[in-house]
Amino acid sequence: MRSSVAARLRALLVLCAACLPCAAALAAPYPDRPIRWVVPYPPGGTTDVIARNVAQAISQAHGHTIVVDNRAGAGGQIAMNAVAKAAPDGYTLLVSDASLATAPSLYKQLPFDPIKDLQAVALFATVPHIVVVNPAVQAGSLGELIALSKKAAGELNFGSGGVGSPLHLAGEALRIETGIAWTHIPYKGAGPAILAATSNEVQIATPSLPAALSLVQAGKLRALAVMSPRRLAVLPEVPTVAELGYPKATVLGWVGLHAPVGTPPEVVVVGTLEAAVSKALQSPDLRERLAMQGADVAALSGGAYGKLVMDEAARWKEIVQAVGIAPQ
Repeated sequence: MRSSVAARLRALLVLCAACLPCAAALAAPYPDRPIRWVVPYPPGGTTDVIARNVAQAISQAHGHTIVVDNRAGAGGQIAMNAVAKAAPDGYTLLVSDASLATAPSLYKQLPFDPIKDLQAVALFATVPHIVVVNPAVQAGSLGELIALSKKAAGELNFGSGGVGSPLHLAGEALRIETGIAWTHIPYKGAGPAILAATSNEVQIATPSLPAALSLVQAGKLRALAVMSPRRLAVLPEVPTVAELGYPKATVLGWVGLHAPVGTPPEVVVVGTLEAAVSKALQSPDLRERLAMQGADVAALSGGAYGKLVMDEAARWKEIVQAVGIAPQ
């Protein structure tokens, strides 16, 4: 009897010893090593700049090391796929934007599901689009541009960063709402499309504010309307599309954070990611830096951000189908 009890005790001690490393790992505070943020674009773009500013603010506030990893290409698919298939431990995260909502409508066969395989953590900021024309265009307001477009149907060129790009879809939202006709000229990226507008190769564009603000201020582009819900402090005299009678043409880009589905709730919500982002976005210095990029801080929790992505996905699906863009 005594030998049996002793044997059981020894077995229990061995089992406890074997579990100690697991217990220690579970007890380790998150994060205990660098966190990787995967950005779906090259360095220097709006999404990248916003991500780096937020990452810096979090590092300063919490001491966390965040490494920004730029994985551009395939309309954001490369970055999204990398994070969707990463270990759900909170150490590989996606800097997400509108491409997450448009991908399901633009691509027939994705190696992942943008909605089901990624979970929202927090929204950082929104980025408005603006309606601009080359100064040579005889239109000083959106109303005049609409009248000119209807008078010369199809004669004005609209430049975008490619079929299905944010610039393209923002312009199509405006075109559908106003009932006008343009000739779409797709370019390989937002930069070339905006430069084409400054040279009058195309007459109209709907870029994000950060990409075009300096050109508007320099007089190389004329801003006719902002596509945000309210007027912008940097362009206070420019009305919103909603003010002008086209509320369905309101378009905002956005930047936030997603994690692989299955990331523990205590990591995403309670523990750190959402709380760290929320605290960082309260920093006046960060708010000022984002404002200089043309972005507005718009903190949303994971649940609210996830709903935003779902709503946007439904909206862009309708526009993609209305325009007749064939999924690739």
